[in-house]
Amino acid sequence: MRLLEYQAKELMSKFGLKVPRGKVVSDVSDAERFARTIGYPVILKAQLPIGGRGKAGLILKVKDDTELQANFRRLQETRVSGYTVREVLVEPFLAHDRELYISLFENRGDRCFTLIASSSGGVDVEEVKDKYVANFGLGGPSEEVYSAAASYLKLTSKERERFISTAKKLYTVFDSSEAELVEVNPLAYVSNSSSNDFMPLDAKIILDDNALFRRPELKPYLPSDISVEEAEKYGFNFVPLDGDVAVVGNGAGLVLATLDMVSSRGLTPACFLDLGGGATPERVLAALELLSKALPNMKALFINVFGGITNSVSVAEGFLEARRRGLLSKPFFIRLSGAGEDEARELLRQNGIDSHIDVEEALDSLSRWGGK
Repeated sequence: MRLLEYQAKELMSKFGLKVPRGKVVSDVSDAERFARTIGYPVILKAQLPIGGRGKAGLILKVKDDTELQANFRRLQETRVSGYTVREVLVEPFLAHDRELYISLFENRGDRCFTLIASSSGGVDVEEVKDKYVANFGLGGPSEEVYSAAASYLKLTSKERERFISTAKKLYTVFDSSEAELVEVNPLAYVSNSSSNDFMPLDAKIILDDNALFRRPELKPYLPSDISVEEAEKYGFNFVPLDGDVAVVGNGAGLVLATLDMVSSRGLTPACFLDLGGGATPERVLAALELLSKALPNMKALFINVFGGITNSVSVAEGFLEARRRGLLSKPFFIRLSGAGEDEARELLRQNGIDSHIDVEEALDSLSRWGGK
C-alpha cells in the first residue's frame, strides 16, 4: 500500500523527522485560509498515489490568493491515471541550499535491503548514475555505511551530522513500519531562522500489506475503499487494478490465471474479482453492480467461469438480469465451461449473447476487440 505524500510525512514526523508545516484540504477556502496563515508563496500538491506529479502539473507554486484559487480549482478538475484529485496538500515554499535523494528499500533481487543516496535529487533521479549504493541486512545500515554515504555526497561538516541523523531516522521509519520502500526526493537542506536541518520536500512510503496485521498503529493510513467494503459484504475477493478490462471468475487461482491470460493479449486488467464457489444469479448480479460502481472507466468485461460447484446456468441468469438492468453497457466476453454449460450457452444465445466453452476462443474475441 502506497501512502499519500502527506501521510508519509506525517509518519516520518512521528519518528522525529522535521517536515514542512502543511495542511491537507479539499476546499479552496480552507486552502486560502491556511496559505494566509503560513504566508505566500505556497506549494499546492495534489495528493495522488502516483509518481511524476511535478511533470504532470500536479505540484504548483502560487504567490497570492488569485493564483491559489485558479490553480486549486484546476487541480481539482484534473484526472490522471484514472484518479481524480480530491485532496491538496498546502505547504510553505521553503528556500533551500541543496537537494539530495535517499531511499531505503527491500532488495528482493539480492535478498537484502538497500540504501541509495545521491546528490542529484529532483526529477528523473532514476536516470542518475552518480549515486551511493549499499546493501545491508537485518539490524540496518552500519555506522560505516551512513558515514560513507555522507562522504560520497560531499556534505559540509554542518550538513554531514544532520544528514546522518536524518538517514538513521528514515531507517527507523522503514524498519518500524515494515515498509517495502521509504524514499525522500528531494531531501532539502533548509537553513533559516526556524530550521537548520534536512527536510523531505516530497516523501514516498510503500507499506507491506502482508505485514499490516502486525502494525495496528498504521491502520489510520489504510484507505477507506467503499467498493472493497461492498465486495466484502458479499464475500467477493475484489482488488481494483490500474487497467481497463474487468476480470471476473470463480476461484482465486482461475482468476489469477485469467489476469495473466488477459495481460498476455496486450490488455490490462482493471480488477481481480473472485465470485467464489456456488455463485447464484443474485451473487453474479451483485458482482456486476459492484463493477459498474467501482470501475467507471472500465472498457470491457471478461468473465471466465469453470462450472463445478458453480452451475453455469446460474451465472448466465445473473448476467441476463444485469443486462436487463442496464449494467452491461461495455463490451463483454464470456467463457462458461463445466456444469450446465450447454444449457447456459443456449440461454445466452436465445438472448443474443455469444459465449465460449474454450477460454482461448473467448480470449481471441477479446483480442479482436483489442481495446477499441
